Amino acid sequence: MGTKAPGESKDRDIKRKKERGGGKQPGKSSIDRCEDAVENIVKKKNTFKNEREKMHDALVDTKTIAHKSDSETQHSELESIIVSTIVEIEDNKTDDANIRKRKKKKLGNNFKDLSHERSEKRVRFSGDVRVFPPSVDPSDEKHEINEEKLLYGKWFTKEEDEIVKDTVYKYIEVHNLGKEGLQKVLNSISHPEVRGCWKKIGSAIPYRPYGAVYQRAQRLFRSGEKRKYTEEEYEMMRKYHGEHGTKWKVLADELGKHWIHVGNAWNRIKLANQKKGNWAQEEIQTLFDLVNADLLLKLCEEKKSKRGMLRDNISWSKISDKLSTRSGVRCCNKWYRQLTSSMVAACEWADTDDYRLIDALFELDPSCIEDVDWDNLLDHRDGELCRKRWKQMVRQISQHENKSFAAQVEVLAKRYRPDLVGAREAWDRKPLVP
Repeated sequence: MGTKAPGESKDRDIKRKKERGGGKQPGKSSIDRCEDAVENIVKKKNTFKNEREKMHDALVDTKTIAHKSDSETQHSELESIIVSTIVEIEDNKTDDANIRKRKKKKLGNNFKDLSHERSEKRVRFSGDVRVFPPSVDPSDEKHEINEEKLLYGKWFTKEEDEIVKDTVYKYIEVHNLGKEGLQKVLNSISHPEVRGCWKKIGSAIPYRPYGAVYQRAQRLFRSGEKRKYTEEEYEMMRKYHGEHGTKWKVLADELGKHWIHVGNAWNRIKLANQKKGNWAQEEIQTLFDLVNADLLLKLCEEKKSKRGMLRDNISWSKISDKLSTRSGVRCCNKWYRQLTSSMVAACEWADTDDYRLIDALFELDPSCIEDVDWDNLLDHRDGELCRKRWKQMVRQISQHENKSFAAQVEVLAKRYRPDLVGAREAWDRKPLVP
């Protein structure tokens, strides 16, 4: 709705009174009355225009004031946020410095300053959190890429072997190492003047770790020509092993072979009656007897964790020598991959539970498998686990499907001897000594 001017309402009232009284003003002609009407209309129009301009000006002034107040408020809030952020950063720096000082004082020489490591920065503005990732050092990124591109565990090609040989000879020539240069490079630990040479030699094959290049060069230069061992060399190995054991380096230099190759050859010939393929039932029984005897001997010793010892500290090389038909590696694999349950690694079963299970079945003396109450056979094991382990044991018996349940229990009782349950439990209770 439009706003009525003050003069307009008065003129309307006068006009109505004139119309009621006859509609004519005394003493004026019709022309004069028309001119007065025109003047009144012009006045009303000017008045309305002035009122509209005043209202527009007032509205503009209100918006300007509101905009100024909003901008000033936002500016003041931003200033306060920046100031508080700076103060908080300074406080954090002070706290971090104090923490590093305390750590350094507490740890002494073992203290490692990690202040150079970059971390993500979090900045908060009016409820929004922005995370700025740390700036990456190009050298670090390049180092990570090189580490990822290194080739591990792959055989060296003929071309790579030639590169290794040529690089070694070139290094000897450049550094004027003379006739003894090859021996110095191969035994760089004993010669200070060539220490660190393998990093330079290894750079010839940048996608290989220099340690792998070193091992390959040792085999290439120490192995000599490829040929089969003679009976005389085998006899030399037997005689040398009787005097010096398995320290093959001296003999390897004499034979022109790498010491690893000599060790592998010894493993092939040391067992005169070595067999391959499926194990006979007599071999399995002998393996059980040797492991059980080894366990009884270790009861008076400390339970140590040594390199090459698996779970029960069994010396498989000694057992292999006594078995005389299988190598130590094959004895170990047979024991842990077939004769021992996979449930042990899953922490569902224990090695001692094998002996407890056979002991319980041997005392029960059932005529058939239906007579066994598997749920109440072992107090600490579920019936399903007991039956599952029984099936695994039976598979290791030759022609088990043709044997009765009592015969199967009798065969397994010779392997998992019931009289060794106490020894197994005593061994498991022993604390592990590092």
